[in-house]
Amino acid sequence: MAKPIQQALRELKLTLLQVNILTWFLDTLVVFLVSNLAFFLLTLPLLYALIPTGIYAIVHGYHGRKKVTYKHVEEKVPELKEQLITAADNTDKEYEIVESLNKDVLKGMKHTMTSYFFSFGKLSRELFLLFVVAFLIIGASAYNVRFLDTHKAIQEVKEFARNSKEYEIDETLLAFEEGNPDEDEIYGEKSIAELGNEQLQLELNPIKSDADISKVKEPEHRKFRSTVPTEIAASTDASYEESIPKGYQKIVKSYFREITKEN
Repeated sequence: MAKPIQQALRELKLTLLQVNILTWFLDTLVVFLVSNLAFFLLTLPLLYALIPTGIYAIVHGYHGRKKVTYKHVEEKVPELKEQLITAADNTDKEYEIVESLNKDVLKGMKHTMTSYFFSFGKLSRELFLLFVVAFLIIGASAYNVRFLDTHKAIQEVKEFARNSKEYEIDETLLAFEEGNPDEDEIYGEKSIAELGNEQLQLELNPIKSDADISKVKEPEHRKFRSTVPTEIAASTDASYEESIPKGYQKIVKSYFREITKEN
């Protein structure tokens, strides 16, 4: 038959384990819902929310196991300090001093409350946070609220990176080394400029042109008169004579004849 102290220690250990599991579950649930909301607003698969949730659950559980110990009880209940661990280590002993210690421990455990190991204020805050986050998730899903289309953003980044590679500039072509212009070949030869090493091929397609380059004629030699023209003499016009009265025609003719002789 188990001793009263052994039964009390088992109940205490079970209570600590239950409190720790409840705290771990609520904290993990908060992280999961917050991650779920964040991944939904970022247009990411909701299954990815299990990654941060799983990491947090493992870390929280690892650190939470330290609270399921008698040492943690002694820190929370000063009346049992340096007594609970000693009683737990000597449960199989039946000495009088051990029996007296067990009675003191049982008496102190009766005054131990669950609130020593569990914060009801923290519980209320976590429940309120769960309600708010759940409400936000439902509202965002109903109105299809999205802060960022992650898939589209990733595609744009990939396209930008692909296009930037097509317009890369070879910096070696822009480099300039100082030196002696007489010795360097940056200016090329005096009589010819070197434009490149590639051979340029030109082709004339007579089909696409109206000019017939096959028909070539020699220039024609023409003779132009270089002598000075003969003397110019003035003569009266018949129409002009008709407009002059006959009485004055002889006078006009003799006038022009005298002018011609003088020239």
